Amino acid sequence: MKRIRFLKILGISAVTAGLMLTAAGLTVQLLLSQNGYTGNVITASEEFETPRELVVITASLPITVEYGDVSAVKVDYKGVLPLIFNEDKGTLRITQNDTFTIDLFSVEALSSGVNITLPHKTYERISLSSSGGSITSKFLSAGTTEYSTKGGDMALYGIDERAYVRTESGRIHAEFSSYSADMTINAGAGDVELLMSPESSIYLEYFTESGTFTSHSPDRSDESRYGDFVAMYNGAKHKLNVKTTSGSLDLYLY
Repeated sequence: MKRIRFLKILGISAVTAGLMLTAAGLTVQLLLSQNGYTGNVITASEEFETPRELVVITASLPITVEYGDVSAVKVDYKGVLPLIFNEDKGTLRITQNDTFTIDLFSVEALSSGVNITLPHKTYERISLSSSGGSITSKFLSAGTTEYSTKGGDMALYGIDERAYVRTESGRIHAEFSSYSADMTINAGAGDVELLMSPESSIYLEYFTESGTFTSHSPDRSDESRYGDFVAMYNGAKHKLNVKTTSGSLDLYLY
């Protein structure tokens, strides 16, 4: 009798949970409809014509953008919060509606994310921004690239064009295949780690309130300095400006 009663309780709980999820889904759809977003929502996977500019803004979603063997922009999305898209005058804009919120430590948040695969071309502008989510950028080419988070970490690979990088407390890891344009990094309390070729021609400016600069190279021992630091490497053709409050800068020349 106890076993039957236990199974009945489990069955009722499962049905109740299912009804709650269904109700939550209907509520989201109703709110989207009331705000005029029906028809412009990314629910799982969507494809778009290749734009001149790409803008992605999320509240908590991790963002990954890379090139792939595709003829159109492919957006793969996993999550419970609505993603809204808009295509206008050559710009594809994807945003996470800030009407909805999610616990950053919930199961949904841990498994959520948006992955964007781009056709190979040089874009006019790529801008990626997330408040609490991380950003991963892989060998993108654009006239201007912009990366911004509040607390999310960044992993930026192949940053060879003009780039602006900003975070309040997230960690920044950036790798350069060839340094060919000016770059500005504002990291706040976040640490910055940069990897580039020893042949890179840069004028490095590091301004900090309490951070430490450390350079690493295979042919010499590590060198560390506390506070602001300025250095020229191989003729200083391009400027690399790094600003932090307490974040440190590690420069790897390999």
